[in-house]
Amino acid sequence: MSHPIPPTAGRSRRVRPLRLVAAAVAASLALAACGGGGSAAGGGTDARKQTLIIAENEPPATFDPVQADNSTVDEVAVPAYDTLLRYEGSELAPSVATAWKFNDDGTALDVTLRDDVTFHDGAKLTAADVKYTLDRIARLGIGVASLVKAYDSTEVTDDTHATIRLKQPYAPFASALTRVYLLNSKLVTANAGGDDGQKWLASNDAGSGPYKLTGYTANQEARFTRHDGYWGGFTNQAKDVVFRYLPQAATQKTALTSGDIDIAMDIAPTDWAGMESSGFTVDKADTNVQLYVFAKMKDSPLSNPKLREALSHAYDYDQHISAILKGAGKKAVGVLPSGMTCFDSSAPQPARDVAKAKQILADAGLSGVKLTMTYLKATAEMEQAATLLQSNLAEIGVTLNLEAITYPQYVDRMKTNETTPDLGMIYGFPAYPDPDAVLYVQFHSTFINNGQNSGGYDNPEVDKLVEQGQRATDESERCAAYGKAQQLIAADHYAINMANSQYVTVLRKGLTGYTYQPAHHQTVDVYKVQVG
Repeated sequence: MSHPIPPTAGRSRRVRPLRLVAAAVAASLALAACGGGGSAAGGGTDARKQTLIIAENEPPATFDPVQADNSTVDEVAVPAYDTLLRYEGSELAPSVATAWKFNDDGTALDVTLRDDVTFHDGAKLTAADVKYTLDRIARLGIGVASLVKAYDSTEVTDDTHATIRLKQPYAPFASALTRVYLLNSKLVTANAGGDDGQKWLASNDAGSGPYKLTGYTANQEARFTRHDGYWGGFTNQAKDVVFRYLPQAATQKTALTSGDIDIAMDIAPTDWAGMESSGFTVDKADTNVQLYVFAKMKDSPLSNPKLREALSHAYDYDQHISAILKGAGKKAVGVLPSGMTCFDSSAPQPARDVAKAKQILADAGLSGVKLTMTYLKATAEMEQAATLLQSNLAEIGVTLNLEAITYPQYVDRMKTNETTPDLGMIYGFPAYPDPDAVLYVQFHSTFINNGQNSGGYDNPEVDKLVEQGQRATDESERCAAYGKAQQLIAADHYAINMANSQYVTVLRKGLTGYTYQPAHHQTVDVYKVQVG
């Protein structure tokens, strides 16, 4: 289920869509691919033992980490770049920043940096690179810019000290820094071109992470090799890392059982038990990822709240968990995943009640309703959920036409109300484990036709509450605001909250150290994995 975190559209300038950048990636890395730098190709048995190969079903459309709000980009940014802060589970931890502290009113963040971090070209990482990275994100206004919207400027004191100033208090800012990948400012500036280095970074590496990009074969594999100067050092990590793009679950299974890959994240649920009995590790982890169906709120039959309410009572949530997820997940309760801070367990969550759904339609004088829903191609959970919803709605007299599309097509469809489908099935991939990453990004009116507010949800009171939660520095105040927002969204029946699935990864015997990262869903922290 490799799907991107939906990228938000640019605010300050227009940039090429991700799918167009892919051509530049393929072209610019073709020579490196032919050289096979860092891969196990032709390297013999010893090279294979020291190479970690991970199967993915969707390649990145760019290697520019500004687009790391997209999970396929985030996955290849994680090994190549450092961040100021990182998450250990659901807790913020030091990375390049050894210390960080907000001022009393929450409008400035002082950071202290390590003094032993070097980029892949040998240059030293300093506070000037932190300033350059944040300023570039603000200039471009795309991708992770939506996560650091409160950023104003950075004052560099010396190589290891800086003050990051905000336009207003913004409680999630420290969390958002876990998606700000630090760039080699001199290298990117030298290759800035006319687009602030986007074209160059689409196919080049300007990071300081444990692995450096060495090659990419379009739609086949991306290759990295160890950065021996990495400040964290190495123990039993792989010398080389390969992301191999295999879109079919059956192909991933074959490659895993034959030893051609080491980790697969798209093995069919029906194969989990058999692979576990054959010696593979089947890792199941709770996530903050939720599957939703969002209703088009304007110029659609679904502008009628009674129709939305009826649909929410028609779906078979229990069958989704038992038959589709094979028990690897739980029912959603409202729009916020239950593992997140400020989750409100009292938020109204409809249960399947066909009689009630029919009565709601009858009382509202609704009959012969026909709707269209989009979902993403080649996504097992979505395909089965779409068919189940279609069958469930037929039981209450609603005809649902299904349309399988690609993710880039989904993004394009959401850019105007005219092309937005009546219903859109999509995952919510929070960029970090903070409620703002869900309630702001998916439900604030700012992102209508400009990001992840897929159905055009517009509730001024919800907007106000979410903004209140962003500004509050007291945790109880934040949760009170976010709790009210959850209640209001639930009362509007804007979303069918289908399920909160677990993330299932299958690993070959002998690998240790793998841990699912809630803050980087759909990725592998290759630096933590030891190949044995």
